[in-house]
Amino acid sequence: MIITNIILLFKVRRFIMQLSVGNTIKKLRENKGISIEEFAYGLGVSREVVEMWENNISYPDITIISSIARILGTTIDSLLMFETELTPEDVNNIYKICAEKFSTSDYYEALKICEQYLEEYPDSLFLKFRIGSLLQEYIQLAHSEEEADRMLNRSIELLEEASKIGDLEVKQAALYVLSSLYTMKGEYEKAIDLLNTLPKINVNTGFMLSTIYSITGDKEKAKKIEQESLFNNINNSIISLASLWGIALEERNFEYALELANLQRKIILDFELEGYLLGNNILMFADTFAVMKDKEKTLSYIDKYVDWLLMTNEEMLNLSKNRYFNLVENLTPNMSYEYNKQNFISSVIKNPEYDFVKYTEKYKKIIGRIF
Repeated sequence: MIITNIILLFKVRRFIMQLSVGNTIKKLRENKGISIEEFAYGLGVSREVVEMWENNISYPDITIISSIARILGTTIDSLLMFETELTPEDVNNIYKICAEKFSTSDYYEALKICEQYLEEYPDSLFLKFRIGSLLQEYIQLAHSEEEADRMLNRSIELLEEASKIGDLEVKQAALYVLSSLYTMKGEYEKAIDLLNTLPKINVNTGFMLSTIYSITGDKEKAKKIEQESLFNNINNSIISLASLWGIALEERNFEYALELANLQRKIILDFELEGYLLGNNILMFADTFAVMKDKEKTLSYIDKYVDWLLMTNEEMLNLSKNRYFNLVENLTPNMSYEYNKQNFISSVIKNPEYDFVKYTEKYKKIIGRIF
């Protein structure tokens, strides 16, 4: 055992000399949300000593490597063999791979891939944020209520960890998504408390940046910023209209509900976002007429949804083909045929609100087009 420890100490010394262990310490410390003062106090050293490590001016003594690993929640091997933290681009690429798996592979296989990446990069809080958010998107693909609950809880677990990240923008986004997960779980007080911690005012630097880029001749950067701003504002408008529609439907204000659905539809068509958003808009109409118990119109919109489902293709989902958003990076999960089919199953087929049309021959004929 003594010999093993001596060999380990020599290995530690060699690795410390070869690797920028200070960079690793800094990344892991920030990911854990530990301040320099807290970290230094836990090790019994001064703030200045930690700063020297993190700037690679000096290296920690071998005798406290195990304490450093313990405070950072990692192992000595992981600490010394730690590669550069995943870049945002790396994480987004992993996100796309996982989203693609949910769209094209077996549900369980997709979950397995997500967990493999999380196991491979256990210290990346940004990865936990992206995958936690992704799981929320695909909860509806769960094969049972129990599986959906497990997926929801896993998503909450990942977002709670991700909310400890040092990056303020990601932290706030994680808390916002987490509030929606708490809401889905019925934990409304938790959701409200989280939302009340978030700033109510955001300074949009995009407008000024695009102006500067335009003046200095970098038109592509200016266009990209404005396209992203427009895309985000449209998505926010779509969500707000859907929320107002839902309230109107609960209040049985059907005329206003249909007006809101039509307004949302116009925005979707005007900006050529049919592939992304039209399906849910069609279901808004179907839901409205189902609550009104209008059999003919309910069946008509169920049929329209199946038409949309069968015609949607990759080109319609490719923002680079959209003249308004060709510079916007597409990070939206791939809304594949299978994804939209599952959405239809949960929204219509399993929804008792539609029971009054399910006995009809027309309904059976419509359903037969996709089964």
